[in-house]
Amino acid sequence: MATQVQGYNATTGVNALTAEQHTYYQDAMLERLTPELVWTKFGEKKNIPKRKGATTNFRRLNSLNVVTTALTEGVTPDGVNLDITPINATVKEYGNWTKISEFINLTGFDPLMTEVAELMGENAGESIDTIVRDMLAAGTNVLYANNKTGRATVGAGDKITVLDIIRARRALIRNKVKEIRLPSGGMGYVALIHPDVAADLIQTEEWRQANVGNATSDFRDGAIGKLYGVYFYEVSTGVKFEDAGAEGADVYGTIFLGRGAYGIPDIEGSVKPDIIVHPAGSAGGGDPLNQFNTVAWKCAFTVVRLQELAILRYESGATV
Repeated sequence: MATQVQGYNATTGVNALTAEQHTYYQDAMLERLTPELVWTKFGEKKNIPKRKGATTNFRRLNSLNVVTTALTEGVTPDGVNLDITPINATVKEYGNWTKISEFINLTGFDPLMTEVAELMGENAGESIDTIVRDMLAAGTNVLYANNKTGRATVGAGDKITVLDIIRARRALIRNKVKEIRLPSGGMGYVALIHPDVAADLIQTEEWRQANVGNATSDFRDGAIGKLYGVYFYEVSTGVKFEDAGAEGADVYGTIFLGRGAYGIPDIEGSVKPDIIVHPAGSAGGGDPLNQFNTVAWKCAFTVVRLQELAILRYESGATV
């Protein structure tokens, strides 16, 4: 999606930022945006060509029943029907903007413009992450800590345990969920974990033994460690259900993922937000006294659950 920018050109009298200014503000945005996008890392990307509509279709061929009966000589058995699950996803636009008074910008673009561009980048990243997180956290494939039977029964003392991690891994394997190929090149399942829960996990003896001496290359893509083939990513925007547990305890959701769990369609890279800068005067009659600059971001994408069994939410308490 092309970046839309406007500014004032003293030679032509036309509102247009120079190419150098465009690059500068776009880069300022991305510096804040990149670290925020954690929940989008493991989704299946699918680009819709421009001018081909906003809806795309994922199709999943479901597994067939295994064959245990031998063929009878000369007899052709009945064929089976394919079981195809179609999943439609429609891209939507998201964005935000703010005003900056031209009074503080009389001598040209004030550094405040750069700071606001960075702020908008952070806002874009957190917004995209939150949309994806909330979709992943809304599933029905749930495991509760300490053998509890529901969120309301989970207490603060029902902390994450190595046994529960093994149970979560077992559930993925039983459901034939494949491992994810990680940015580092390794293979494994992924768990997106809230910092409060991670604080309990990394204190366990099993964690210390498993992660002492691990090659640092295993974690160059952001993982804080691994246990029994599960790579853990600490997420500042982790899932938290406030006051939802026993006696008003906060309940945390650690999201375990396998391959093909969710998709993030966009239109030729439109999930990457554009920065839009309109200096004072560019609005014509909408800003008759040339009083306001505006800075905005906009993107277009959606997120869709592709395989429910490849997304497991583990709910636990935490020691905070």
